[in-house]
Amino acid sequence: MATNFISLRELEQLASIKLDSNAYQYYRSGANEEITKKENMDAFQRIYLNPRVLRDVSKICTKTKILGHQIDLPIGIAPVAMLKLAHPLGEEVTASLAHQWKVPFTLTTLSTLSQSEVAKHNKDGLRFQQLYIQKNRQLTEALVRKAEKEGFKGLVLTVDAPILGKREADEKQRFVLPPHLKLEILEELANEANIKLQSVANNQGSGLLKFFAEQLDQTVNWNDIKWLRSITKVPIILKGIQCGQDAKLAVEHGVDAIWVSNHGGRQLDTVRATVDMLPEIVAAAGSLEVYVDSGVRNGTDVYKCLALGAKCVFVGRPAIYSTAIGGKEGLNKMFQILQSELVSTMQLMGVTSIQEIKSDGIVPKSKL
Repeated sequence: MATNFISLRELEQLASIKLDSNAYQYYRSGANEEITKKENMDAFQRIYLNPRVLRDVSKICTKTKILGHQIDLPIGIAPVAMLKLAHPLGEEVTASLAHQWKVPFTLTTLSTLSQSEVAKHNKDGLRFQQLYIQKNRQLTEALVRKAEKEGFKGLVLTVDAPILGKREADEKQRFVLPPHLKLEILEELANEANIKLQSVANNQGSGLLKFFAEQLDQTVNWNDIKWLRSITKVPIILKGIQCGQDAKLAVEHGVDAIWVSNHGGRQLDTVRATVDMLPEIVAAAGSLEVYVDSGVRNGTDVYKCLALGAKCVFVGRPAIYSTAIGGKEGLNKMFQILQSELVSTMQLMGVTSIQEIKSDGIVPKSKL
């Protein structure tokens, strides 16, 4: 069966069989030599667990809160571009399953499903809109207004992509978006803003991808965070913070949360694994909530991130691959595995709630 997997580490190989090369290489690829992509997973093996025993662990609760909203698992779906490349229902699968599991869902600007359709499938779920501050600020503001209208509870501003990283696999593959797919959000924004550029004249996917790349703004700086704050009351989450210095600046500029991310190793190669960045960023963030992604493949990884101070852990490639393999059934199986692994880890660690997970439950290899 398509969902006959028992570990998230199996998913990439299974997806390589299911997906065509154009889609698989796009999702799989990292920047340059993919050192950071590999480090994101390997770094978890350098952190050891330090269990306590003889504790009553008969009842386990995995509920927690982020931005004041209760979630049933401290695990969310990261923004994933062009998900209909992976499965015909694409974002419909991820949005609806996130609602079913009562976990946060993040919609990418490069979605192949519109914000309004995602809202229908996610219903009253906790959903965030990922965005970039584009050269044309009118487009950015239009995206924010539509997100507000459609009930998105947070804006996830990607800050580690003034340009796109060099992805050698994409260059070799010469990735193109199949003509039957549309970048629904970009198309809608371009049409509403009356953008009549050659690159979007035919509303074709690859033309819109070119349009998106052209709109990445290398002048974006901390003053633009103030501008974004001035146009919306929706919580702002900065995604792509990778050091304590920038975490402090995020606090100073009044954002609502920090998302530690290196883009799954797809932007700048040889940066640290995100789990290695967590301690200094959590320390610098003060009372701000901190989230993290990249390299998470099992429940012990989730536990370690929580022990280091993350409030929620987001997954990207595992969500893509499990959706590609089995649609809703595949993604549901992914959540079942992560939930089961997290619960069993908590029991073996001697804790019964997310709030009990503390840093004394882990020991970095470097301290042994």
